[in-house]
Amino acid sequence: MKNLYKALTVFYIVFPLIIVLLMRQAFSQSIFGNWSFLFGIVLYYLSILMVVARQKIILMIPVLFFSWFWLTYGFDLRGFTFFLFICIFSGAFFYQLAQNVKHFIKKVLPENKLAEEYELKIEKMYARLNLYKQKHPTAPITPDVIDSIRNDIFFA
Repeated sequence: MKNLYKALTVFYIVFPLIIVLLMRQAFSQSIFGNWSFLFGIVLYYLSILMVVARQKIILMIPVLFFSWFWLTYGFDLRGFTFFLFICIFSGAFFYQLAQNVKHFIKKVLPENKLAEEYELKIEKMYARLNLYKQKHPTAPITPDVIDSIRNDIFFA
């Protein structure tokens, strides 16, 4: 499951390069040149920055603009505004998808809850061992002492 998060993270970082290459081929007969696709990369990363900064309301400005543009001039799948809209939407979507997977892996999966409980018990055991060292500074810590502390914490 952790590999899925890593794969999604790499995907949302590399995605604009892939989409620009694909869109460039699809729009090769189009009126705008190759340089204009760089705006898509910039808008993609700007949308990620907006989501990271928790300024999702600012993402509504392009949506409103594109809606107005499409109502006024008509919707076109091969238009540059559609390409920019897809870049903005995909940046926010893929980043949020990766963050949701990360949250799912760390907080929701049962094996992680068990791992957190185990780590808390281990911390309690080390705290008890340190307390034992403070109370008995000259006494050695034997396996019997460690076993008794471990049994108290894990099986009590």
